[in-house]
Amino acid sequence: MDRHILQLLQEGSTSVSNILLKKYKRMSLSDEEMMLIIHLLSFQQEGNRFPTLQQLEERVSMSGLRLIQLLQKLLKEQYITIDEDVDPQSGMRYESYNLEPLYRRLYHCLQEERKVLNESVLGIGTGLNMVSAQEYGTGLYSQFEQAFGRPLSSIEIETLHIWVEEDKYSEELILAAMREAISVGKLYIRYIDRILLEWQRQQIKSAEEARNYSLRRRQPQKRDHRQPL
Repeated sequence: MDRHILQLLQEGSTSVSNILLKKYKRMSLSDEEMMLIIHLLSFQQEGNRFPTLQQLEERVSMSGLRLIQLLQKLLKEQYITIDEDVDPQSGMRYESYNLEPLYRRLYHCLQEERKVLNESVLGIGTGLNMVSAQEYGTGLYSQFEQAFGRPLSSIEIETLHIWVEEDKYSEELILAAMREAISVGKLYIRYIDRILLEWQRQQIKSAEEARNYSLRRRQPQKRDHRQPL
């Protein structure tokens, strides 16, 4: 194979949240805007946090004017921001595109979906059940944020979404796994995922079953002190 082609194929890939790809339309982003965001992500992952207009034009099939219009719209509607920082070594000021507002919008979009889903399931507004749908739908995210002491990252939000929507873990079980991680001083999302996988292998379905399983594992095994015959 031609060495130049091989080098091109080995340049790597751009990591984009699957949930973002699934939900950007619901977030009122057009295909053009989403493609521009993907290229901003690509530049960031290459180490360029503030690509020039010319650099963007080289990658997308849009005019410079159209790119300016899209960037202005994303900034105006607060999907992205431009941050100004100072290089601690050189003392020079530099600007960068900040995509954190985009993920905050995605987070709130997921919250709204959960709220609507739970209103439907619980019969909120029909008199069938007076449990607060907002508390039920957003409690999982808010309790994780309280436990972590910070807003959840995009990866953490996506992981929670997968646990609920794809793995079908109950919110009760997810919160029990979070408490288990806290009890052993390992409060991070991958460790909680490992706990849930272990419980799944043990066919544990409820927080009570999980608690009993954890207690059994922590109990020291009894030794047989009888003298050998």
